[in-house]
Amino acid sequence: MKRIYIQPETHYSKPLAYILRILFRNKSWPMALTTVKAEADLVFDHTDPSTLPINVPFWDALIGQKVYSHAVHFKQAPHLVFPDSNEPDWLGTAFYMINACQEYTADGAQAQVTDHYGRFPFENSYQKRFGVIEKNLVQTYLDNFAAAHQLSAGMKAKPRPTRVFLSHDIDTIHGSFLQDGKWALKKGRLDIVMKLVMNEVLGNPHWKNIDKIAQLHTAHDLKSTFFWLATQKTGTNGVKNGDYDSKELASLLKFTASNGLHKSCYDAGFQEELKMLPFETKLNRYHFLKFGLPQGWNDLESAQLQLDASLGFAEHYGFRNSYGLPFRPYNFVTRSAYQFVEVPLNVMDGTLQRYMGVPLKQTATRIIDFLDQHPTDSVISILWHNTFFTQYKYAGYLEEYKKVLLHLQERGIQSITPQEIITEFGND
Repeated sequence: MKRIYIQPETHYSKPLAYILRILFRNKSWPMALTTVKAEADLVFDHTDPSTLPINVPFWDALIGQKVYSHAVHFKQAPHLVFPDSNEPDWLGTAFYMINACQEYTADGAQAQVTDHYGRFPFENSYQKRFGVIEKNLVQTYLDNFAAAHQLSAGMKAKPRPTRVFLSHDIDTIHGSFLQDGKWALKKGRLDIVMKLVMNEVLGNPHWKNIDKIAQLHTAHDLKSTFFWLATQKTGTNGVKNGDYDSKELASLLKFTASNGLHKSCYDAGFQEELKMLPFETKLNRYHFLKFGLPQGWNDLESAQLQLDASLGFAEHYGFRNSYGLPFRPYNFVTRSAYQFVEVPLNVMDGTLQRYMGVPLKQTATRIIDFLDQHPTDSVISILWHNTFFTQYKYAGYLEEYKKVLLHLQERGIQSITPQEIITEFGND
């Protein structure tokens, strides 16, 4: 076990303790904080000449002055450097990245620049600036710190095999009649139009396919989670929410084993929407990935949710916080970790199809290549909407998804459930 002393009552005291816990959890190594400096294996005390390097100006700026912009902190590369030195600060950078600090807005400061839907845009990120969206940088930086300070001496380091968190946001069930119908008319396929009409008459819309999604995953020995909208009211920025009610939702739950709230873009609070659902849950994903920091995380904490799966860019697949594993974010007010676990979202069907314009036949290849880049120390979160499991407008995407599932099966990559994530990553 490594014993660590950190000078108390400084801007870096709690954040350094937090990121060191992340590091040691990442490596499955034991650690303990000590108040007796003489007992410590690692000392962080800027007043002591024998201290490990501490980036005091960075911590004073981030914690004390609430300076969050990556343009301020990252000059020539996607990492911090110590004052008057070109030596990288791996721990400070890991803390900044894992907590998505670039997205924070200081109290009373000018609002963060957002896209049309009120989201922090990929275009404004350091990932875009340095071309590192597909890199698990925090893992690399934690490894670099451990190696630089020989933390592995006497410790066994065994990387975790990568797993996948599979999920489905159910934004619409009844949209097929209009959207597939419009597609069919453009194609001159009146036979498909008539089929869609009959589906509506018989109460079996084309996108009401939850049973088929569940069967597909069972056939591949994989598990997935469904996130459901609780309201049909239109949200801010004109965002549409659900087109199904609680009764219809309840009738579909017999096909699913894991269900969460898809927090709408309407102005209702978490508690109100959770009460609308015909099931109890401690899981969430924000609809349209629309949330801001730190408010989005504060709201999750207030609602006593245990897992959120929203931290991903709509515009590009990869790592929105440059880290491959679930984690508990740092609360700047309480100076400790939030109680819920954040599972970053890495891959979404609409990202590849709509935002990036990846050709259909290259969809599976892109996802598989990304998976193969990260064979260890990651939980790759893949979101495939129920609409992308269908024919007509989204024809071909089911076949691409099946290729990904076959790759998971061939490589022995297992799925992980929300409860397994909470158990593994939810405790100090």
